[in-house]
Amino acid sequence: LSKACVFGLKLFGAPEDQFLYRKSKAMSYYPNSGAYGAPGANYGPPGNAPAAPGYGGYPPASVGPPGSLPPQGVPQQGFPAPQMGGGYNAPPATAPAPAYGAYNPAAAAPGSAFPAFRPPGAPAGPPGGPSGLPPASNYGAPGGPAPSNAPPASGRPSGVTFFSTSSGTPVPATAPAPSMMPPSSMPGGPPTGFGGPPMGGPPPPSGFGGVGGGMPPPPSGMSVNIPPPGPPGTGMPAGPYGSGGMSPAHVPGPPTMGAPGAPGTPHGGAAYGGGGLYGNQNPNSMQGMPTAFDSGTNLAGQGALPAGAAGAAGAAGANASGQPPLCLIDEMDLSIQCNPKFLRATVGKIVASQAAATNTRLPLGLVCKPMAGDVGTDNEDIEVVDFGATGIVRCKRCRTYINPYVTWADNGRRWRCNICGMQNDVPSTYFSHLDNNGQRRDRDQRPELSRASVEFVAPGDYMVRPPQPAVYFFVIDVSEPAIASGMLQHTANAIKAALDDIPGGDRTQIGFITFDAHIHFYNLNAKLTSPHMLVVSDVTDVILPLPEDILVNLAESRAVVEALLDALPTMFKQQHASPTSCTGPALNAAKRVIQHMGGKLVLFQSSLPTIGEGALKMRDNPRLLGSDKEHTLLNAEDPFYKTAAIEFSRVQISVDTYLFSGQYTDLATLSVLSKYTSGSTYYYPAFLAQRDSAKYEHELHHNLVRATAFEAVMRVRATRGIRFSNFYGNYFIRGTDLLALPNCTSDSSFSLDMAYDETVLSAQAITIQAALLYTSAAGERRIRVHTMVIPVCATAAEMTESLDIDCTMNLLAKQAVEIAQKTGMENARQRVNQTTVDIMRSSRVVSGGAGGAPGQYGMPQQAAPVQIPNCLLLLPLYSMSLQKSPVVRGGTDTRIDERAYFQQLLLNMDIEESKVFIYPRMFSLHDMTADTGLPSDNADTDDEVPTAGPNSVRLPAILNLSYERLSTNGLFLLENGHDLFMWIGRGVNPAIISTLFGVNSLEGADMSLLKINPDNSDFSSRVDAVINALRQDRARYMQLHFIREGDGYAEAYFARYLIEDRANFSGGGMSYTEYHAHVTRAVSGMPGIN
Repeated sequence: LSKACVFGLKLFGAPEDQFLYRKSKAMSYYPNSGAYGAPGANYGPPGNAPAAPGYGGYPPASVGPPGSLPPQGVPQQGFPAPQMGGGYNAPPATAPAPAYGAYNPAAAAPGSAFPAFRPPGAPAGPPGGPSGLPPASNYGAPGGPAPSNAPPASGRPSGVTFFSTSSGTPVPATAPAPSMMPPSSMPGGPPTGFGGPPMGGPPPPSGFGGVGGGMPPPPSGMSVNIPPPGPPGTGMPAGPYGSGGMSPAHVPGPPTMGAPGAPGTPHGGAAYGGGGLYGNQNPNSMQGMPTAFDSGTNLAGQGALPAGAAGAAGAAGANASGQPPLCLIDEMDLSIQCNPKFLRATVGKIVASQAAATNTRLPLGLVCKPMAGDVGTDNEDIEVVDFGATGIVRCKRCRTYINPYVTWADNGRRWRCNICGMQNDVPSTYFSHLDNNGQRRDRDQRPELSRASVEFVAPGDYMVRPPQPAVYFFVIDVSEPAIASGMLQHTANAIKAALDDIPGGDRTQIGFITFDAHIHFYNLNAKLTSPHMLVVSDVTDVILPLPEDILVNLAESRAVVEALLDALPTMFKQQHASPTSCTGPALNAAKRVIQHMGGKLVLFQSSLPTIGEGALKMRDNPRLLGSDKEHTLLNAEDPFYKTAAIEFSRVQISVDTYLFSGQYTDLATLSVLSKYTSGSTYYYPAFLAQRDSAKYEHELHHNLVRATAFEAVMRVRATRGIRFSNFYGNYFIRGTDLLALPNCTSDSSFSLDMAYDETVLSAQAITIQAALLYTSAAGERRIRVHTMVIPVCATAAEMTESLDIDCTMNLLAKQAVEIAQKTGMENARQRVNQTTVDIMRSSRVVSGGAGGAPGQYGMPQQAAPVQIPNCLLLLPLYSMSLQKSPVVRGGTDTRIDERAYFQQLLLNMDIEESKVFIYPRMFSLHDMTADTGLPSDNADTDDEVPTAGPNSVRLPAILNLSYERLSTNGLFLLENGHDLFMWIGRGVNPAIISTLFGVNSLEGADMSLLKINPDNSDFSSRVDAVINALRQDRARYMQLHFIREGDGYAEAYFARYLIEDRANFSGGGMSYTEYHAHVTRAVSGMPGIN
C-alpha cells in the first residue's frame, strides 16, 4: 500500500521524501455492530456510552459535548472514522471532511483528543500544542490531567513508529510529526483507485478489494464483485460491511457447500459473493461455511469485540495489556475432568514462562479423538443438550462454548469466558441464581456445566443447507489383477454383509462404478428386476448416463443392489479382463454423481493407474532405499490426486482407499486422496484371498458400519497466551485453524502442537476446547464439545514431572514422520535421538554436585549418578524403538510402499495404538497361568495383570523385545497394533501343536494357511480368547502370522520388532543396553558411543 501510494503521489510531482508511512498494530473491528454503518445511529444521547447493538458511523456531534473523552471502548487510533474533521466531541465541520479520518484542521476544536497529523501549511493550533495539537491540559476537563488516550507530546500516536519511504529508516522520536498532503491539494484529485485512507493513515483491512482501501486493481481478465455504496458519510460499502453486516475481521468460519449463511447470524454467509473476491473461489476460502460456527477473534488482543462487548470488558476491568482478566484457577472446579480418550495433553501442568518451557525441550501438544467410543449415533459418555429458543450460549468475543470452567458474576447475570476473559450477559431464559460457592444452583441439572464433554443440538444458523442423507459410493477396480487375486469376490461379499448395518437408516443412498480400461455405470432404479450396466469407453470426456438412477435409495433399491453384488464377481470373469485401469477418470465421474450431496467414496485399486488423468509411472528405485534420496519417493509426484482431494473436500466427499497390488502402487501418491479428505488408507500387499480375505472383509465391514459424522468441521481453541502451531492427521485445513472433515469417524484421531503466544502466561490455568460441528447419520446437526484444563505452574520441574510419556511419544513420532517425509529418515532418527538427550539433560538432578569435576592430580572424577523423574525412565527405550520402527528405520529391507503406508497409519493413530506400534508387546503362551485368557470377572482381580478387550480378558506375561527371551521349546505372541506374530520354537511340545492346529507336526506345512482350532482344548480356547481380545482393542483387524523358528525371511521380518537387539542398518546398531549408556553419557556431558 505504501509503495502504491508513493507511486501515485510521484505521478503528481510530489517529492517522495516528504511522505512518511508508519507501521502499527492491526486495527480492531466490531462484529454484529453495523461497523461502518449508518453514522452515529447507535450512540444514544450526547455524552453517553454506545448502546447495543454496536457502533455505527459516529459523527462527532452525536458523541458528546465538546471537551469530553470518547466513549470507553472506542479505539483511539487506526479506526476509520467518517466525518472526523473536528475530532472527537467537537462540533461537526461545516464542510465535508475528507473520507476515512483525514484531519481537517479548520474544524479542530480545543479538547479534541484525536488529530495526529497536520497537513503542510495547516494552522499550528493553540499555543503550546505541538504540531497543531492542543496542549495536554486541554484534554478532558479544563486544567485536568491528560487522559490516557491523549496523543504523546511528540505529536505522533503512541506505539507507532514512522519510517522514511525513501530510506526505510525510522524517523527519530524528536523529529516533528509527519506531514500529509490532503487529497484536495493534489493536482487533479487523488489517483484512481486510492479511495482509502490518505498517506500515513491507518491501512485498510486485508481483503478490501477496491473498497476504500488503496488495494491495487485486480489482474486483467479477473472479475471483481464491487458492493454498492453504503450509507452516506461512512465511506464503506453496503452489504457485508454495511449497517448490520459483517466485520471484515470475521470471515465466515467452517467450510461447507458455498451457500450463504442464515439470516440474523453473526456473520452474513454471502460476505464475498458466490465466486469469492476475484472470480472463482479459492479452495482455502471460508466462504459458504456455517455462519454461527465461527472462530471469534484473535486472542492476542487484535481482534474485534461484538456489540456492547467493549463496554462490558471495560466494566469488568482489564490487565496491563488492555486484555480482560482471565478466570482464576481457584474459581474453577478441577474435579470435573475431560475423559482422556477424547482429549489428552503431553503434560499435566504447563509452566508460565516461555523460556523455561523451551529449556525443558518437552514436546507440548495434545491428542484429540472427538468421537471415541461412538456406536451408531450414540455415545454413553456424552449427553445431548438442546438450548431451544435460547440458542447455544457462547462467548461473544472468542466464540467459546459454555463449559464447566467459566465463572459467574452479578449473581448469575454475567459469566466470564475462561478462554479470553470477557464477561458475557446471561440470556434471561438461561438465568439461575448462584449458591454460596459462586456456582449456579442448577449446575448439576445442566450437563454443559457439570460435564467436560457434551453435545449440543445445532440450530438452523449452524447449517447452510438441510442435513444430507448418508451416501456410500463404491468405485471398484475390475481389471485383471483384481479378478485374479479374488479381491472383487471378497469386496462384493463384505459390502453385501454390511448393508443391514450401514448408518443412515431409510435415507441412506448408495451407488457403484466399476472400471478397467473403461468406466461402467449401473442403473439401480428400484423398478428394475436386475441392474443395467452402461459402459463409457471414452475416458477423456466422461458423460453421465442416467445420473438420477446411478445413486439410489438403499432401502428402495435393496433387491437390485444385492443382485449387482451377486453378479459382479462372475460378470467380469466371463469376459477378457483388461490389465489397465483408468482410476482418475473414474474418480471424476464418481464426484459428478454425488457432489450435490457429499458422503463417503470408497476406492478399490489393484494396480498402478495407467490410463487417462492421474496415470502414474513406475518410479520405484531400489537403489534409493536407505539413501538420503529415499524420502523423495514418499511424496506425491502427480499433483492430480492432491487437486482432486481438495475438490472432494470442498464438496464434502471423503475418500477411503484400498490398495491390493503386489507390485509398486505409488501408495505415497494415491494415499493423498484420503489424507486431504479425512479418509483412511488400507494396504494389502500381494493380496491373496486364502490368506488375506478375513482381514480385508473385517476391515471393510468395520469401515462401513462404524459411527460416522458427515459434513464435519472442527476447531480447537486455547486460552489467551497459547496457540496451536501444527496439526497431524487426515484433514484439509481452511483458514488457519479450521479442520475440514467431510467424514469424521469413531477412529479419527488428530494431534496438535502447542506453542506460546506470550513470554509469560497471564492465565492461572490453560483451557483447551475442541468443537466438532457435524451431521449425524440420522440427519441431525450436532456440535460436540470437549473442554479440558491444564493448570499453570511456576517451575519447569513441575511441568516435567507431569509428563505423559505415551502422549509425548505419540506427538514425537508424528513429528518424526513429518521430518522423514521432508528431509529423510536419517534426519528423523537424529531428531528423535537429540530430543531424547535434550529432555533428559534438562530434567536431570545430579546428586553430589556436577560429575566430571577435576579431582586429585588433575584427573577427572567419576561422573555422579544422574537422577531423572520417573516419568522419563522409559523415554530412552521408546526413543530407540521409534528409531527402529518401519516409519523411519534405515536399511533396504523396507519397501517404499510399505514405509509410506506405515507413515500414513502412524499419523492417524491414537495414543493406545501408537503405544504398541512404537514398542510392541510380546507374550509367552506356552507357560500361561490357568486364569490367562479368562475374563477378569471369573478370576481374582489384580491391577498388575494386563487385560484386553471389553471383557477385560487376562493376558499372559509380557516379555522384553529381545531374541534372548525366546526359547526353542516355547510359543510366543507379538502384537504391534497392526499385526500379530506367533513364533513357534522347533522344540515345542507336540501336544501343544496338536491341540492348537490339529496336526502332529508343522514340518512341510504352509504357515500362511495355518489356523487355530479353539474347540480342541481349554488351552487352545484360552489362546484364541487372548488373540480375539487383543483384536477387539484395535481399530484395524490384526492378522495372525505364524513364524517357525529358522524360517529365513519370515523370521527376519519378525526380528525387526525385537527392538532391544542390534539392528543391521546405520543408526540402529546399538542394543538397548548400549543405547541407554549412550544417552546417559550424552546427558552427563561425556563422550557417547558411536
